[in-house]
This record gives sequence, C-alpha cells and structure tokens, in this order.
Amino acid sequence: MRLLWSCPLAWCFSALVSVSLSVGTVLPAAQSPPPESISLDDGLHQLADRVAAIPNLRGPVRLEFFDDANFENDSAKEWQDSFRQDLENRHVSITEDPAATSLRIGVAETPTQLVLSAATRVADKDEVRLVTFPRASFRVASLPVAPVRLEKQLLYQSADRILDVSSLGSGGSSGMVVLTYRNVGLDVLRMDSRGAVQQSASLAAAGTLLSRDPRAEISVQSDANSVILPAKSCKFTWAAPADAECHPAKVAWREPTVLTPSCGADGWKLLADGSDWTTGDLLQVVPDSSTQKGSAAVSSDFPGPILSIHGDQNPSSALVVTRNLRTGNYEVYKITLACGN
Repeated sequence: MRLLWSCPLAWCFSALVSVSLSVGTVLPAAQSPPPESISLDDGLHQLADRVAAIPNLRGPVRLEFFDDANFENDSAKEWQDSFRQDLENRHVSITEDPAATSLRIGVAETPTQLVLSAATRVADKDEVRLVTFPRASFRVASLPVAPVRLEKQLLYQSADRILDVSSLGSGGSSGMVVLTYRNVGLDVLRMDSRGAVQQSASLAAAGTLLSRDPRAEISVQSDANSVILPAKSCKFTWAAPADAECHPAKVAWREPTVLTPSCGADGWKLLADGSDWTTGDLLQVVPDSSTQKGSAAVSSDFPGPILSIHGDQNPSSALVVTRNLRTGNYEVYKITLACGN
C-alpha cells in the first residue's frame, strides 16, 4: 500500500500540454523551503492561496477532484473538504451547478516530489497553478503516531554492484550472503557477522547478464542456495559452487517484506521506490493488516535508491541494499522494527 496518492497522470500532463499550446498561463510551482516535514494541509493552504489569486476568477466555481489514491474514502473526503473550506475562507464561492466554471484539483507523485495542481479556464485562457514539496518531507498530520520506530545499521559496503543479500542467521548473527554483479557475471560472497568475506564463488552457470539494470534475488536454505533470474533459476552449494545447476523457470519475484515487532502481532510492510537512480530514497513502513488502516507510516531516508529488501530470519528485521550517491558504493543495512516512538 502506498501512503501517497496521485491524480491520473494523463490528465495532469494533458492539462499542462494544452496550456502550453494555448494562450493560457502556468505559474511556476510554489516550492516551499525545505522544512523538516510538511503536511497535506500545508500544501492545500498554499494551493488555495494561488487559486484565489488567479486574475478575473469569479465564482461560483464547481470543484472536480482527481484522486485514485490508496487512502481510505474518509481520508480522501477529509482533504477535499479541507480544500473546499480553504477556498471559501479566501472568498472563492463554490457551487454544485454543472454549468458553473470547473476548477480541477489533482495530486500527482514523482519519485522525489508530491505535486498539487489546480486547473481552470478564465476568459478563454487556461490557468494552472502548482504546488510542490519533497516527498521525503511529507507527513499526514491527522493520523496517529505509529507505535513503532525504525533502527538502521550499516553492515557492509562495496564498490561492486550488489543485487541482493540474504541473512545466514537471525539479525545477521551468523553472517550473510551477498550477490554481486561484476563483468556481466554473478558472484556470491559468504560473510561472517563482522562483514569479513569467508568464501567467494562465481556463478558461471548462470551465464552473462547483458543488462544495464540487472535483477536477481538470492535465497539461502540449509541444503542448497538458489538465485532467481529473469526466466531462470539456479541452485548451488558452498561445497561445489562451480557445479551450480540452472533451468528455465517462471519467475515469481519476492513479495514486499512484512515485519512484526516484538511488542505486537500486527505486520508492517516495507515499501520503497528505487526507480530514480539520481536521488535518495525513502523507506516506508506501512500497516499490512486491514485493522491498522489509518495508522501513520514510519519512514527512513537512504543516501540513494533502494535496490533490494530481504526479510531476515528475525521477523522484526530485514536487510536493505542501496547505492550511496555520494560515495558511489553499494551498501547493506540492517533494518529493525522496534517498539516505541
């Protein structure tokens, strides 16, 4: 489940394109100074200010909301009612009359920003107003604080590209296995709990991965280890890694990791974007069970895109792979869902 939501992107972009081709006006997006956090109400207040300042906008206007969010219906209605009240406080009258001027309100998400938009037509000109703020600073003020927190520990870093990692014991107490991509081939590293390499092996049987964005997942079992690749699966043992056996397989990539803190039985899902390699990523922890909908998400910033999340043998921990944009290194973190705020 995503905490953020979006308007249909086709509508957002078509509105901007149509405006750029006409005599309408698109004002630069209002970019707030980077506060520690910003609520949806803050963004709506700014958008209402910009709508009220549109030249020659005379009400009443009819509001149209574009929202295909993952919020509950009550939450969507709450922010829409809040924006409606903001407009009325700024003396913009609102009506349900279908013949009235339409004011279209939408919310769009990019990998790094949340974009609030308002579009209308005044005196044969399209008017669009935008408000943007960093996605990482977004908070939902109306939701209760989650009864859990994230703890983060750097376990390992390397200049080699890390595709995935798997724990050999609870919390990495027995070490971990790291899957790397070098010279269009796969290597596996077995490490102890201090991050020292105990054994390395090349999975030549997996063949070459001629891709700018290779993907692979590793799974560690007591009898054999497996690597999942696009359209194939490979099994190997540490006793004879060169004898790895690969066969065609229908790929079923790992489901989102769900953690359970020691203080409760409810699960919390780990979600990240990882699609933008030019910016830091935000790891979100959101309720997994329906009984928790409405609880706030916990989040943690990372120094680059999150490439892999793998649950640990400890149900409250997971291993996360990211690329540090400042150093260029690939890093492995241990994430623990702890109790308390």
